[in-house]
Amino acid sequence: MKNALHITSSFLGVYAGLLAMEHGIFETLQGSRTPDGLMIQAIGAPCRPDTAWHACYPAMTLIPSLLVTGVLAIITGLSVLIWAALFIQRKRGGLVLVVLSVSMLFVGGGFVPTLIGSIAGTAASRIDAPTAVSSRRLRFLAGLWPWTLILMALWVPGGRLLGHFFSQAMLTWGRPLFLFFDVILPALAAFSGYAHDRN
Repeated sequence: MKNALHITSSFLGVYAGLLAMEHGIFETLQGSRTPDGLMIQAIGAPCRPDTAWHACYPAMTLIPSLLVTGVLAIITGLSVLIWAALFIQRKRGGLVLVVLSVSMLFVGGGFVPTLIGSIAGTAASRIDAPTAVSSRRLRFLAGLWPWTLILMALWVPGGRLLGHFFSQAMLTWGRPLFLFFDVILPALAAFSGYAHDRN
């Protein structure tokens, strides 16, 4: 039976893989043109980073073609998704997921997917590890699971709907929302899954 940290790691990895694939799809739509530099926007013109709440999905690539970049982002994102869903419980499964996640960074998979995938891999490496956290903290963190995952799942369609209907408000609140949903919440989900298994 899968424990909470196993479920959380798989969820975060699948989430990261889907986001990277989304980056890749947008990049392929830009065709085979050469990027202007190392840093790119996955969503091309007429999207403008300074007026779009999602900043046109910033990414980076070492590949001199946005079409090839997009294809590789889709492939690496799919690899992360499959590994997280089916093989994360294997020996060194977490390490493999971190390596796959970092590889997405260099082929246009995006910064957020790389971060979330790396959190997932790091969490997976702690699935059977002993705890050194106080019981009071464990109880608090354990109580947050699975609500952290539910909140992340709701943010995927919710953020896009809010961005569509309330673009100016999302642009204003973009940075704190990004920090909470794409950095703090994935880490909190991993900690809460870990605590749930040891509470």
